[in-house]
Amino acid sequence: LNRLHGGGSASAPPLSALERSTIPTYSSSAEDDEATHRKLEGFAGQYYTLLKSQLEQQRIFYQGRLEAIRREHENTTRNDRQSTSDLISALKQERNQLEQRCMTLRRKHKKVSDDSVFLENMNESLEADKHAFREQIAESQGELAEAKQLIQQLLSPLEEKVSTLMLQLENGMGGGDADDRKPPAQV
Repeated sequence: LNRLHGGGSASAPPLSALERSTIPTYSSSAEDDEATHRKLEGFAGQYYTLLKSQLEQQRIFYQGRLEAIRREHENTTRNDRQSTSDLISALKQERNQLEQRCMTLRRKHKKVSDDSVFLENMNESLEADKHAFREQIAESQGELAEAKQLIQQLLSPLEEKVSTLMLQLENGMGGGDADDRKPPAQV
């Protein structure tokens, strides 16, 4: 209580300015009101200055952030435009290549299809003619067998005649019969 009333003992430390301002004094109420009002105005001024400086710092900070975001957005947009146009160009080039390849494959497909139709027609034709070809082969084989048999029949007498004539030539008989000079009879 001594401290509150301003009376101090020798062992108590002196009061600080803040402690003194919070200790009520017993002065007139008008003086108290005026002192309190000045203190409040001082605190309000300090608070206003502090608030103003903090708001200014925040404004500067967020303006810097906003400017950085704008620059980043501009760079991204510029890069996006370039990469988009590059991508569109690459896609157009790839599309042209695919169209060329597609046309080439269509031509190849048409050629293979035409060849397939031709071969199918050829196969059908051969299948249809197979029976006739077999008959022709059988006839030809029969004619060949007959020709071989005829050759054998005609060849034996001729060989005999040739060997007789050769003997006559070797023996020096030049005359021979009139029958020998006749050509052989044709069968």
